[in-house]
Amino acid sequence: MLALVACPATDPTIGLSTGTSQSLLDYNAFVCDAMPTLIRRCSYLACHGNVDHGFRVYAPGKLRVGDPTTREGRDAPLTADEIDSKFQSAVGMTRAANATERDQANAGKIPLLEKPLAARFGGAEHHGVAVFPVYPKVAPEDDPEWLLLVNWVGGSKEASPPPKACADFFAALGAPPR
Repeated sequence: MLALVACPATDPTIGLSTGTSQSLLDYNAFVCDAMPTLIRRCSYLACHGNVDHGFRVYAPGKLRVGDPTTREGRDAPLTADEIDSKFQSAVGMTRAANATERDQANAGKIPLLEKPLAARFGGAEHHGVAVFPVYPKVAPEDDPEWLLLVNWVGGSKEASPPPKACADFFAALGAPPR
């Protein structure tokens, strides 16, 4: 009996595509929608604004690439490298799920969604703290910032070219949309 064994073909999407409804997670949607939420909710120096954390959230006035020695350096707009690093880090927090679970934004399977979600909604409340929903919201589906993260993980895309508000945000960052 002869058995042929071969290595599977390399997946250029690194598992981030179902081949149908979701292609790669959208960089522009991340920058305009998900990233501001992560900065507001997760970038505290004792949390993900800390170089010792695997999931790092760079933000002006907080964690920066390198070690700025001046207040101007610390408070400067994010660099393209910081934005890209944050994007890659967020994408990495979705890889525990398969493509179908990502398409459905299954919070119980996606660390980026599971960790900050209150336990009563199926989340993990990392370090005993629920980031979503935020008072006075009583359910995640009532929290617009939660919905921005869920929609990004679920494959939402920014229009090309991006809407004016998104394009203006990129211009303020000094980084081009992709």
